[in-house]
Parts: sequence; structure tokens; C-alpha cells
Amino acid sequence: MNIPFRRDDTLVHGAVEQIAPGVRRVLCNNPGPFTFRGTNTYLIGGGASVAVLDPGPVDADHLAAILAATEGERITHILVSHTHRDHSPGAAPLQAATDAATHAFGPHATPGVESGDHDFQPDVKLHDGVPLDGGDWRVTPIFTPGHCGNHLCFALEGTGILFSADHVMSWSTSVVSPPDGNMRDFMTSLAKLRAREGQDHLYLPGHGPKLPDPMPFLDGLAEHRQRREARIIAALREGGAMAIPALVGQVYGPLDPRLVTAAGRSLLAQLIMLEEDGLARREGEAWRING
Repeated sequence: MNIPFRRDDTLVHGAVEQIAPGVRRVLCNNPGPFTFRGTNTYLIGGGASVAVLDPGPVDADHLAAILAATEGERITHILVSHTHRDHSPGAAPLQAATDAATHAFGPHATPGVESGDHDFQPDVKLHDGVPLDGGDWRVTPIFTPGHCGNHLCFALEGTGILFSADHVMSWSTSVVSPPDGNMRDFMTSLAKLRAREGQDHLYLPGHGPKLPDPMPFLDGLAEHRQRREARIIAALREGGAMAIPALVGQVYGPLDPRLVTAAGRSLLAQLIMLEEDGLARREGEAWRING
């Protein structure tokens, strides 16, 4: 199954897109090979109670755009899906400007990871399945580790909308980079979202445009990872013990040079899962299939 990626995003950086009643999007100008056109910040609710989901990196123009979009309203909650540096650092200046409390699963789970925002500490720790009530809106956090150890999606109750952050992006697959990223957790979290069929009809991701009819997309993501695992096993059976740089070329084929390191990290995550299952083993810097 080919994944029906969507890259038809024309929102101007700093502009406001009305997606649904009580849901708006502001796009940060931080494009890149892992962020697509930038980080999506979502404004939930309006008037006396607005939640800002994923304020993005520290970016004065993006902060100004968020404040302009909510002029005359009150930002009461700052929600953080996970503590990667393109999602959570903007919470501090936004909090300084609004006095809103920050809400997240917790601080970054793994010390020393370069992509992690190790300064962020939520004022309020959220729990899987325990709703957060903002008056005119209500979101339920869904713990979905895998891409990041403290990753949350958020279901906007009564709407069929799920904010899928970086666990499910519409434009690309997610990087799963150990030790904070975990492929088994990622697959389990995919299955957890798949079990919500009938509840969620529109995904709003951390990067890329909105994703309607998300369940077939989830099936494609799961099958994609399974196919890659099969290619890893086949490459190691054919080539014997191989180090990850050589294995990336065998499994992925030609890649944008900017993506080679990230591909190796996701490949490592799948090898670790194979090792846990007794199907592969490490030999120094190389990996070999058992049996």
C-alpha cells in the first residue's frame, strides 16, 4: 500500500487558517527536511479561553503572529505535544507574554539528546485519557510514545478532530531515533490510534496540511514499517553482517544527503526491535540476522 502523502500546503507563514469552528492554524517559518514548511501551531477555542498547541521554536515573528491572531482573546492554556526543539521552546516566551500555564506529559525523557528541549518543564502534567476542560472546548490527551518518549496526541471532544502532532504527519513518515525514539512504542501507538476508528475523522498534524479520512493512512504507515523490516532482514541475510551506513543504502536506496543520518536512526530503531525479538544481534558496529 502506498501512503497517500499530502503536500498541498499553501498557508502563508504567520497567516491564520480557520480549519473548523474553534480551531485555527498558524504556520511557523521554520522549514526544513524534517519540518516540511514549518511547525503547525493550533489555536483551540476562542474568546475568554484559548489553548495554544505547540508554540514551536523560539521565533519572535511566530510569537507575534500567535498574539495577533488572538488579539482581544485570552490565552489560558499552552499545550505541548512533545519536547522536540521545533515544538516546545516557544512555550517560554508565550507564557511570559500571557501568563498561561503550560501542559504536557512531562519533561524530555532522555538526557543529552540533541533534538530534545531539555529546558521545558510543564506546569501541569497531563495523563493519558484524562480530559482537559477549557470551558468551550475539551481535549483528551492520548499518550503515543515512539517518535518521542513523551509524545501526546490530543482529541478535541465532540468534533472528530485529532491533533496528531509528529506521530502521524500528512507529508512524510516520522523519524524514530533511539534512545528517545522507540520503534515498538511507535507501532503500538499507531495501533492505539487505529483502534479509535469511528471517533477521529480529521487529523491535524504537527507538520503538513490536514489529513481527512486518516484510518487508511494509518494502515499505510504500519505496512510501510513492516515492509522496511522485511527489507532489513533480506539485506542482512544476503550480505551477512553489515554496519548501519551500508545497510541504509541497501534498505532505502538513493536518499537526499540531509536525510541519511535520520534514516540510519530509524533503521537502528527497527534493528533494536529485531534484537529484542531474538531475530538479530549486534557484532561490534555491525548487525547480523540470527539463524
